[in-house]
Amino acid sequence: MARMLRWLRYPNEEIRQSMVRSRSERKVLLAVRAGRIDPRLLVSARSLCQRMEASLDILVLAGGEELPAEVADLVKALQADGIMYTLTQKPILRRRDIVDYANTHECISTVVIDSLEGWESVAEDKTSNPWRKLACPLVTAAAGGGIPSRTLSF
Repeated sequence: MARMLRWLRYPNEEIRQSMVRSRSERKVLLAVRAGRIDPRLLVSARSLCQRMEASLDILVLAGGEELPAEVADLVKALQADGIMYTLTQKPILRRRDIVDYANTHECISTVVIDSLEGWESVAEDKTSNPWRKLACPLVTAAAGGGIPSRTLSF
């Protein structure tokens, strides 16, 4: 028992490396739609990554080859801040796709979207609620007058 306590108190280099690696593998998933990108949402996602010391996975719903200007600006800010990121642009991005992505990537700590409304237009079953199946918190920052609302669901 004393040896176990000493081991827990003084972890060896391998355990310390594992702890550092797991901390750096934490990610925030940001899902945005072209034409509905609020700059405050992007700033919120970037700030959340900085506070959590996490990287950012970005899913962009946009047709064509051109990246929305707001997302291009976010990428420049992430690079300047030294925040690791991945960027995936998709012509179709449904609620279920976001939930499946988050649930199949263990390192996703939270999902950030603009609002719950509007994702139904691309859903196959508009009455379903795939957000209930999300295994991590969902943060919404709906655009509107005043302070953006934030909803956490566990």
